[in-house]
Amino acid sequence: MLKRTASDIKLFASLLRRFLLAPLRRFVLIPILMAIIGVVIVGRVTDWWTGPDSYYIYLAGDYRNDPAIAKIFEGFLGAPCEKSDGEIIRDKGVDGVPIRVKCLDDRGDPAEVRRISSDLAHRADTLMVMGHVYSTLTKEALPNYLRQAQPAIPVVLTAETNPQLIPAKKAGGDYDPVFRLAPTDDEQAAKAAQFAIDNAKQVLWVVEDERNPVYSKYLALEFVRRVQEKEGKVVLWSTNMSVPPAETLNKLKIDFVFFAGDWSNALILIRQIKRIFPPHRMPVLFLSDAAVDQQLLKYGGKELDGLSIYLGYPLKAVQFKDSGFELFGKDARSIIDRLLVDTDQHFVEESQAHSRFKYWSMLLLNRHEVEDARAALKSRMMKAVLEERKFLGVLGEYQFAHNGNNKQAQWRIWEVKKENGVYQFVDAE
Repeated sequence: MLKRTASDIKLFASLLRRFLLAPLRRFVLIPILMAIIGVVIVGRVTDWWTGPDSYYIYLAGDYRNDPAIAKIFEGFLGAPCEKSDGEIIRDKGVDGVPIRVKCLDDRGDPAEVRRISSDLAHRADTLMVMGHVYSTLTKEALPNYLRQAQPAIPVVLTAETNPQLIPAKKAGGDYDPVFRLAPTDDEQAAKAAQFAIDNAKQVLWVVEDERNPVYSKYLALEFVRRVQEKEGKVVLWSTNMSVPPAETLNKLKIDFVFFAGDWSNALILIRQIKRIFPPHRMPVLFLSDAAVDQQLLKYGGKELDGLSIYLGYPLKAVQFKDSGFELFGKDARSIIDRLLVDTDQHFVEESQAHSRFKYWSMLLLNRHEVEDARAALKSRMMKAVLEERKFLGVLGEYQFAHNGNNKQAQWRIWEVKKENGVYQFVDAE
């Protein structure tokens, strides 16, 4: 009797689940589950439809390994990349979309630069790029920013000096939105050549650094051309990896060495010069701006004794001593901040000038695209050029030409001097 009762209870429970719980699952649980799935899908579709929740300015360079680049980025951000990566720099942004900044490490590798720049050219949030600091690397990246991306991605160059970085245009090509803070190597070469001639240096040796070939080769070539214009005599040209024999250098009676390269290779060259030339016949050594770094003085030490060393740089030595490479970042931030305010204020008129129908359609559908913000920013940069607008920075005024060059930039000459037993960079003029 008990066994039958237990069996009946199981049968009853089974029927209850079948006739009562199944409908409950069908008409209550399933709709709830579908509603949850619907919210997720609709949310994602909405995010895709409205566009990115922020636009980005990307700072691209080898900031983890190169202290100079790290300082430039820190000057822009007001803090190291690791502490401020992805922060919002303008809540209002452009057309109501906030603007963030993100650092990207290109490792100083041309292949990585090409990969990063191609990725940024296709991202839906790339508003602007500041990078890649070295001319050789920037030359690899600009074709993607200016030719692959549509519209072109505005770029700010900080310490790049090679004047031939912007890729060639097709016939009737549009304005390239590039602002260059530093003066070009045309002026640097002219300044160094004039310095050699003014100091009656007659026998010149030019050394090209192979680490940054786009920068070094052009600068070396331009220096030779400028010297020849002034009837100077360049008797020798080599790379830092193929220094001529000591007998040859002494026989030629070299009295001036122009080195186009960075501080570490400049220090190697200094050590070679100290071994090659007798103390009473040391040539004057002129280093290009890439060699400007406190580490040259720190690691040079006694190697600098007995040498006359000069350098070219866009800043005054006292400015560099106070803030160093950060000043490039600070001035880039100041210029970009003004451009963003201008772009936001004129976004409506710039967008309508480009396509009134698209502007009203996007407004009606509550949709925004970074391409529209880029187009407006590009237009404001072009207007700044056409109107000869001046931007005030820590280093002075900036006024940009159609090719991106800063009309107000100039090169200065420094000297390495020992003061109170310590070598310092000091202004030579």
